[in-house]
Amino acid sequence: MTDTALLLRRLGRVHARARAGAVLLTSAGVALAIAGAGLSLAPQVAPIVAAWVLIGGIVVVAAALASRAGRRAGPPVVGRLVESTAQTRAGSVVGLLSPGATAGASRELLALADARAAAVVAGAAPAVSRLLARGTRRSVATGVAVAGLGAALFVASAPAAGRAAAFWHPLRAIADARAPVRLFVDRATVRRGDSVRVVVEVPAATRAILWTRGPGEPWRPTSVTLDATGRVTQWLGPLEADLYLRAASGGRRSVERRVTVALPAFVAGLELTARYPEYLGRPDEPLVPGTDTLAIPEGTVILTSGAASVPLAAATWHRPGAERGAVLSVDGTRFSGRLAPTASGVWRLALTTADATPLEGESPELRLRVVPDSAPVVTVPIPGRDTTLPLSLRQPLVIDARDDHGLTRLEVVSWRVSQTGKVGAAVRETLDVSGAGERTIVQGDLDATQRGLLPGDTLRLRVEAWDNFPAPATHVGRSRELALRLPSLEELRAATRTASQDVAAAADSLAGAQGDLGARTRDLAQERSRDASGTRRPSDGGRDAAGALPFQATERAQGVAREQEALQQRVQELSRAVEEITRAAQAAGLGDTAFQARLREVQDLLQRAVTPELAARLRELQDALSRLDPEATRRALERLAEAQQQLKAELERSEELFRRAAIEGALTSLAADAKDLQRRQAEWNREDAPRPDSTGAARQRALGDRTDSLARGIEQVAADLKAAGHEGAEGEKA
Repeated sequence: MTDTALLLRRLGRVHARARAGAVLLTSAGVALAIAGAGLSLAPQVAPIVAAWVLIGGIVVVAAALASRAGRRAGPPVVGRLVESTAQTRAGSVVGLLSPGATAGASRELLALADARAAAVVAGAAPAVSRLLARGTRRSVATGVAVAGLGAALFVASAPAAGRAAAFWHPLRAIADARAPVRLFVDRATVRRGDSVRVVVEVPAATRAILWTRGPGEPWRPTSVTLDATGRVTQWLGPLEADLYLRAASGGRRSVERRVTVALPAFVAGLELTARYPEYLGRPDEPLVPGTDTLAIPEGTVILTSGAASVPLAAATWHRPGAERGAVLSVDGTRFSGRLAPTASGVWRLALTTADATPLEGESPELRLRVVPDSAPVVTVPIPGRDTTLPLSLRQPLVIDARDDHGLTRLEVVSWRVSQTGKVGAAVRETLDVSGAGERTIVQGDLDATQRGLLPGDTLRLRVEAWDNFPAPATHVGRSRELALRLPSLEELRAATRTASQDVAAAADSLAGAQGDLGARTRDLAQERSRDASGTRRPSDGGRDAAGALPFQATERAQGVAREQEALQQRVQELSRAVEEITRAAQAAGLGDTAFQARLREVQDLLQRAVTPELAARLRELQDALSRLDPEATRRALERLAEAQQQLKAELERSEELFRRAAIEGALTSLAADAKDLQRRQAEWNREDAPRPDSTGAARQRALGDRTDSLARGIEQVAADLKAAGHEGAEGEKA
């Protein structure tokens, strides 16, 4: 190679490479722009394939253009530029690039020509470089601009985005373009009113058509835009009927899907009936579930029956906090059973469907307040508190027993407690409370005459009541215990004296009342006799001119009859009082046979005082008054006055006998008190006097009080004796 060729090659080498690089930059920019277009159109298969084909063609063309661009700055082109710039003969420089070996040519001449040409090249090199640089700069600027633009387009097309995967993997994109359309639903069965999530997946596609229809309806298209991965999610609903779906994209189609709308699960019907315990006697009642609290008696059973809209697997009444609920029987869509609540609370009906579909709406609930059956409440208003037994040893009782549902039995339980604290066996007396209902007030007597009580003993009692709750859980109510103390001998003797005085006063009052009533009866009879004689006419046969008994006279006669009946009742009460004094005297140790005989005599007189004749006269008067017969009324009044006079005499005799008996009894009881006082004083002198203390002083004061009481009793008896003697003298004078 000649020196000229070396200089020319060296002079054009930089520009050749720069121009080839410019071509490559331009080709790269174009390739990047095409790639950006392909990325933008991805995942469409056609643009992707076209882009890669164009990129391949550009690579081939770029190689050819780069080679041609290098040749434009090669030695021949540079040599011609040198010849033009140096204004030398054409071929003087280019001819030395590859001189041929001709025959007869001188090597020296060739070397000389090469040296001259090399000198020309060296001299023209600056100017030639400027000419070449002008074209090189244009080529490089163009290449850089095109490459920058292509790079910008490439970057703008998001080469790292999801859709770019199809572009970078064209073979897979071609395969995806042949894949079928896939359609997915999240649930094949939904409840009415729910929505369903639909996923359409179409590889290598940007849009798809979602077709939907209901039963018996035409298909309705909906255009959907796919994301970079070829997927789209749609929510369809709320659904009221079954839904059919399919998807399509181009010539590809998915399989058809069906979303079934299940029947709504709800409680179609519910009947609740409260069946109360038999002992209440209440009929069954319907119950209504809800937020209101229902009060039911203990032992109530709630009969449950109902149906759901779908087949059931289980039904249970459940209360929060309870270990077990009430399981109901299930038959298809129906359920039934019993709920026996034992505790208050909220009971909810839990229904489980056969397909585990939850029920719509809130579960039925019962807010129950179970009212326990309370024990009967028993009080004893009379006597109502601790007291002493009457002299008759028959304690009147008034018992008030009540229960919220009814009573079945009532018993008076009493037992003796001696002065020493010994407790006797309890005696039960059953009282009739049949048909009493929820409350009863019972009157009666507690007979202690056969209980073997001694003075100073106590008879304790309580009343027990049973309700009608079924056994063995029957409730028993008990009253407060009451203590009935039997007075001591001293107290009994004092009470006997007081009772005798009261009976004597009652006998005196009764005799006076009977005498007054007898006088009024005689006056009324005489008045009717005068009226009858003053108005009688010979022609009327002795009948009253008016033919009827005057109203005022009738009222007075009826008043006499009523008062006489009341006096007879008082006589009977007086007889019972004498009988009680007899028993009290026996209990007080007053066993004087004369005194007892006198009391029996008085009692016999009182019992004989109300004679059958007096009762007959009362009936005659009442019969005459009912017939309004004046003459019969007059005769009945006269006969009644005679019978009243006899009764008055018997009462006065009884009063006198009783006063004597009372004085005798008082003397006997005072004598017994004096002996008892003497005994206790001797005991005090023997036991307490040698060692004086507060206890001994208290006992001595008590003995002094008893002495004063005994003295007052003796004074009272003396006064009674004096009064009895005075009345006896007046009676003899009369």
